[in-house]
Formats: sequence, C-alpha cells, structure tokens
Amino acid sequence: MTRLLWTLSIAQFLAMQVWFNFSAVMPVVEKEWGLSPTESGIIVAFFHIGYVAAVFFYSFLSDRYNPKYSFMYGALIAGVSGVLFSVLAQGFWSALLLRFISGIGIAGIYVPGMKIVAQTSSDRTRGAALGLFVGSLVVGSGFSLLVSGLFINLVGWKGVIFITSCSAILASALIHFSTIPENIHIHNQRLSMSLLKRVLTKRNLLVNISYTGHCWELYAMWAWIGPFMVYYFQAHEVSNAISVGNFIGAFVVMIGGIASFIGGRMSDTFGRLKSIKLFIYISICCSLVIGWLTPASMWILLPIVFIYGFTIIADSPIYNTMITEISDPEITGIALGIQSVLGFSATIFSPMIFGILLDYFNWGVAFTTIGAMTIITPICISFLRKWLSEDVKVA
Repeated sequence: MTRLLWTLSIAQFLAMQVWFNFSAVMPVVEKEWGLSPTESGIIVAFFHIGYVAAVFFYSFLSDRYNPKYSFMYGALIAGVSGVLFSVLAQGFWSALLLRFISGIGIAGIYVPGMKIVAQTSSDRTRGAALGLFVGSLVVGSGFSLLVSGLFINLVGWKGVIFITSCSAILASALIHFSTIPENIHIHNQRLSMSLLKRVLTKRNLLVNISYTGHCWELYAMWAWIGPFMVYYFQAHEVSNAISVGNFIGAFVVMIGGIASFIGGRMSDTFGRLKSIKLFIYISICCSLVIGWLTPASMWILLPIVFIYGFTIIADSPIYNTMITEISDPEITGIALGIQSVLGFSATIFSPMIFGILLDYFNWGVAFTTIGAMTIITPICISFLRKWLSEDVKVA
C-alpha cells in the first residue's frame, strides 16, 4: 500500500470520529435534554441531510479541482462545528443545526478521497485499496463510541464530543501538508444533461440502487447499535451499562475496518457480485433477528452482533469499486458523488424511522423493518450481471 493511501486513510479515520460522536453520547443527552428516540433519530437524520446536500457539490468540484481541498476544508468544517456543539448545544434545535453543518463538512471527505485512491491504484489492487480506505471510515466512525466508553465518566458527554471533533481538525492539517500526485484526472467541464447521461446508465443505476439498500441498513444499524447495547446491558443489570454498551458498540462498528479490507480483497479474487451476495444475505438475516434477542444471554447475542458488524460493511467498498471501473476517468468524481447522494439519501430516513419504530414498538420491530427493506439490494444484484461488461470482475 502506498504512502498516500495510508495518509488519506489516517486522515479519514481522524475526521470520521465526528460521524457517530452524537450517537456515542445519545443515552446521556436524551436523559439530560429530555429527548425522545424520535427526536434523537431526527438529529441523526439531519447530519445525513447535510451530507447529502453537500456531497454532490464536493464531488463535482473534485472533477474540476484538486480533491485535496475538498477533503481539507470538509474536515475543518466538521471539526469546528463539532467543537461548537460541545460548547453551544443546549437542546434539540441547536443540536439539529450543528449536526447539519457537521454533515456538510464530512461530505467533503469520503468521495474526493475515494477518487484519489481509485485513480492512484492499479486494477489488480483497487478493491483492496478502496477496502482499506473504507475501513478507515469504519474504524474512525466506531472510535467515537470507544472514546465515549473510555472517557464519558471522566469528561462527560461534552468532553467526548470535543475530543472527537478536535481529531477532525487534526485531519485537516494532515491533508494540508500532504501532496496529491499529478496523475489525478481533473477536467474543467460543466454540469450538463449529456454529462449526467454518461453517469446515469442502467448498469450504474443498478449498482447505485444496490448501494442505497446497503446504506439504508448500514447507517440505521451504526446509529443505533451503541444505544441498543446500552439498553441490553441495562436490562441485564450490568454495572456501568453505558460504558460497557458503548465499548461493545464501538467494536461492532470498528470490526468493519477489517471487514472492508477483506471484502475488497475477496472481490478482487472471487468477483464483485458473488462477494456482495455473500455479505448482504448474512447481514439481512442478522437484522431480522438481532432486536428480538434482548432477553438472550450474552453468549448468544454477542457472536451474532459481531457477525452483524462484520458482514454489514464488508460489501461497502465493492459498490464503490464497481462504479470506478464502469465509469470514464473524467467523470469518476461525479459518478461517485451520484452514488453517494443516492446511497446517503436513504440514511436520512433509516435512522429516523428506526427511532420512530422504537418509540412506538420495540427493538425487534425496528431492526426487522430495516432488514426487510434491504432486500432491494440482492434483487438489484440479481439483475446486474447482464448489464456489466465482461472486463469488469463481477463473476
């Protein structure tokens, strides 16, 4: 792996701690502010609204200008808004606004970073390279839960938000001093219908709808797995349930860092579609059963939770890899941006719907509903083969 790939991955790890730092302190904040699960779900959703609102803009810029600057300024915005959250947020509305701004910042990181990685990797190693980069997102996102588990009793929820937000500012500085090679494809082109037609082909849309189903399940689970584990340990009367629950939630998310790399490597070896099918079917099964296991012993629940955490993310870099392989180099940024817009549009609703279902029903209904709606992904995968050319490793 190249030095540039490691630099980008470390910077993304640092910046992505902002993504779930609210989820990491959600049980405490809900109690302090009197928030309902529905209101918490809406706050989570507005982070994703900010992301979707900005990601297409950043993606288009990354085809016209050096993607380094989108990454750098995005991390800075995410970090500063997170620090302000720890200082200024007083309730539902202020939290909603500042999380929205954080989402706008985070949007500048993932897609521009993927473009750099895709265009500086060989065909033979692209799946693994994107797997490592996606893995850094996963580990960074889960790390905020780990920080909460370690320090929330010492520094409080505001301290957890502050620490994880400062890491995004450090990421911005790291990218500022990095060098992006000259072989990144940058084209001074205008957004037009002809450009969109080159991106919105049938095969691209099938990949992107599959990715949307994947994101629907993934980000609902990631947003709520920490609170779910806290609830589980409280129900079983475990002391320090918040810390223990966040520790487990952190590892469930962070195991995806290894899973993303393994998933990318498997797709290089066994084919993109076969690898996606394997992981998506297992993760859907986990979604259908996990919420009903709150009365079960830890020896039953925890193995399923960790299998869930592994399989729900292992296919993520494969969708990204396929888009880079079936799109022309000059439209890679915008193609990844459209994929991100479609995928992350689902993440606006799935955490919020999860919260509403939890308010009115229970954990079992919430997880099962999310899993059942993910079936769109294997359906689209079944139609994909005939639309993908033989030179793409889809077998």
